[in-house]
Amino acid sequence: MKTNTFKTFLLLLAVFSFFGCKKSSGDGYYVKLKINGSWITWETAIGELGPDFADPAKTDFGVTANNDSQDDVFDLTIQINGSNFTTGTYASDNLNYYIVIDYLKDASGNAKFYQISDAPGRPACKFTVNVTAITSTTLKGTFTGNYLYDDIDDESLELTEGEFFVRRAR
Repeated sequence: MKTNTFKTFLLLLAVFSFFGCKKSSGDGYYVKLKINGSWITWETAIGELGPDFADPAKTDFGVTANNDSQDDVFDLTIQINGSNFTTGTYASDNLNYYIVIDYLKDASGNAKFYQISDAPGRPACKFTVNVTAITSTTLKGTFTGNYLYDDIDDESLELTEGEFFVRRAR
């Protein structure tokens, strides 16, 4: 069973590491998200691919982005066993690897934390990530899903699709 502690750790790690990054205007990197039927695009985005810091026998693929005011943060992480992370399709209901997709909304106010979690009375929360390109300097892909859920406030966020093209930090 996936633990909220691990998800929270990953999100906080992404938030703290990302808030130190400065926006590079016009560099062509972005994360696009379709939330509640409307597209948003954030240019403050970064990616990583490498050994897990806590367990080098695992490999982490990650994309993190935030809005200009740094109130809203999106994080996508895939963790596999071993070191052979390749392009391809990764589904959140596949137990051979671990996927975390989180969205922190309004961090400086009434913060809400949405994650892959099943909402009562709704179909299972499911996301599919398609990693289309990995280079030494960039990561690219798309994802589809149905919603993220805030267990504490019993609220859903309709995050149904997105794409990313980010600078690879490692």
